[in-house]
Amino acid sequence: MKMEFLKKLPREKLQKVVFVCIVTLAAVVGAVELYVLKNSSALTDVKANITKLNDQILEAERRARGAQLDVAYRTEVKSFVEAQRSAMVSGDPFAWVVREISLLAQQHPVRINGLHPGIKVEIAGGESKSRTYTVGIDFSGSYDQIGEFVRDLENKFPTAEVRSLSVGGNADDRGQHGASLTVTLRVQPPEPTKKAEAKKSA
Repeated sequence: MKMEFLKKLPREKLQKVVFVCIVTLAAVVGAVELYVLKNSSALTDVKANITKLNDQILEAERRARGAQLDVAYRTEVKSFVEAQRSAMVSGDPFAWVVREISLLAQQHPVRINGLHPGIKVEIAGGESKSRTYTVGIDFSGSYDQIGEFVRDLENKFPTAEVRSLSVGGNADDRGQHGASLTVTLRVQPPEPTKKAEAKKSA
C-alpha cells in the first residue's frame, strides 16, 4: 500500500521524501552514536576512578598494617631491651649478685656455700664502653642438680658468660658434689646525662 503511494508521487516529491528520510536516519544514527560514545567515555572515566580509589584504599590498608606492625615491633624491641637490662648488674655489684643468685638457688635443690666478689672490667667497643663484673660461686648438689643450676643461670642472665666450672667429690659424698663456678656478668650502662642527651639531639 505504502509502496503504491510512493510510486504515485511525482519524482521531485519522491526525491524530497527520500532525502528527508536519509537526513532523519542520519540524525538518529548520529544521536545514538553521540549518546553511546558519551556514555562509553563516562563509563571509562568511572572505571578509572574506581580503580584509582581501590588502589588508594589498598595503599591505606597496607600503610595501616605497616604502622601496626611497626608499633608491635617497637614494643617487642623495647620489651627485649628491658628484659636484657633487668638481667644486668645494677647498683652495688656484689649485693646485686648475692640477691639474684640467692633467688635463683631457691628454685633449685643446690646449696650455695659461698660467693666471692670479683673484679669489674671496662671493655672499649666502638663509641660505647661496656662493663662486666666477674664473681665466683661455690655450691653443691648432684651432677644433675649442678647441671640444671648452671643451665638456668645462663638462661636467666643471657648476657652472662661462664668462664670456668669445676666439680669435685669422692665416694663419701653420697652423690653430692662440690662445684666452683666463675661467671662474668654484664653491668648496666649508666643512664645518659641531660648534657649528653642534649648533645645527641643537637
